[in-house]
Amino acid sequence: MGAEAITVVETAPIRSINYCIVGVPDVGLVGLIAVSHIIHFLAMPEVGHLESDIFPPIVVIHEGNPKAPFRLYDKEKLAILASEVPLSEEALPILAQSIVDWAKSKGVKLLISVSGTAVQNRVDIETPAVYGVGASSAEKQLLGKVAIEPLEEGFMVGPHALILKECLKKNVPNVVLLAQSHYQYPDPGAAASIITALNKLLNLNIDVKKLLEQAEEIRLKTRELMQRTQRSMQGMQKAQEQEFPAMYV
Repeated sequence: MGAEAITVVETAPIRSINYCIVGVPDVGLVGLIAVSHIIHFLAMPEVGHLESDIFPPIVVIHEGNPKAPFRLYDKEKLAILASEVPLSEEALPILAQSIVDWAKSKGVKLLISVSGTAVQNRVDIETPAVYGVGASSAEKQLLGKVAIEPLEEGFMVGPHALILKECLKKNVPNVVLLAQSHYQYPDPGAAASIITALNKLLNLNIDVKKLLEQAEEIRLKTRELMQRTQRSMQGMQKAQEQEFPAMYV
């Protein structure tokens, strides 16, 4: 493995996948909270991890077991890639390439990025709305069929923007789901809205009641991770996502 390579290590064989969801620390930790809930609700087995010399030198411990911070889960042709550590700006282009190449090699029908989009009046919003971005007209039609509102104007910055660009370049079906979210606080409510949208999009049946009941506990547990993620997002200029393009040419 080269110094700047990222390798998807499969500890159990995966022949093919239909859908792959990517959740990493980002705005409101929405993506990570959402995929963590899905993994536990579906009892998805861990089947691999991502490794690279450009990742931070971190091992996470769960129930006494050391684990890679960026792990792969798979069950019934649904795969999830989830990172428990913020990603550096330098790692993002290689990460996006590696994820898209791996998903394409598995014949993925749809690669789905899940995240938050910061809104200033989040405290006044009871149920956050979810917006979708489709990589092509086919994905836009798919979002329309399940009544996920398209994001018409705005910026995307960070890992999901680069995954989208790679999918466009390599003709991999891709959608990005963005829930209205707090920018600097963990937002389980926004994650619940993302899961509700995924239920419609992928015909899942994942209950979000427990997620909402544990919202305060999740906020406390993820507070330090949110602070580290904020520092990482500042380097990516994530605040620019709250702006609108000045013109359309």
